[in-house]
Amino acid sequence: MFLLLRRDEVLRELARNIVQRDVVARHGLRESRGVMNLLLFLLANTGQPFSLQTLAKNLAITSVNRVSEYSAFLQDAYLLFTVPKFSASFKQRVVAPPKYYAIDNGLRRANSPQIMPDKGRRLENAVALELLRRGMEPCYAAEKAAWECDFVTKDVAWQVCWRLTKENMAREVRGLLEAKAQTRAKRLVILTLDQKQILPQDGETIEVLPAWEWLG
Repeated sequence: MFLLLRRDEVLRELARNIVQRDVVARHGLRESRGVMNLLLFLLANTGQPFSLQTLAKNLAITSVNRVSEYSAFLQDAYLLFTVPKFSASFKQRVVAPPKYYAIDNGLRRANSPQIMPDKGRRLENAVALELLRRGMEPCYAAEKAAWECDFVTKDVAWQVCWRLTKENMAREVRGLLEAKAQTRAKRLVILTLDQKQILPQDGETIEVLPAWEWLG
């Protein structure tokens, strides 16, 4: 336990040092509070889409332009990366709020302590990182308050959940089917901790795979 706590202290200090050195000092900012608050908020809410206006309001940052700059600085410092919303329209892709992910899951965990384990978000963050590492340029697909597909790549629609259950299956499947209709994905995949099966659904075949197997 002591080693875990000590590791978390090191990772928290690392985040502060990167912000101070590679963001505040490098870009001549007057103070680090706004940038640090933005980083901590986004680390605690990975996988969630946020508009610049929402971030400015939630964090009491004085302008949308400043939030945009801070976000770009944090990405340049390799602390965060974004996943855009899929759209056939370039304009809509630019306007739609992106989802934010941590460049390192350990850094994310140490700097966004949760009362309850957030294993699902950690798994989603790991998948986002792997898609990025493989050069697959992930997007997400969604219809507000109706459905969401975690990631879409060139030929695949992906959902990520810690465990597929009776309670969440309809939601996960709908997101995949809607994403397929929107993006014409040829393959539908749900990544979980350790489940493996084939789900026939509305004439489609959905692969349920263990994330460890896919990541390996």
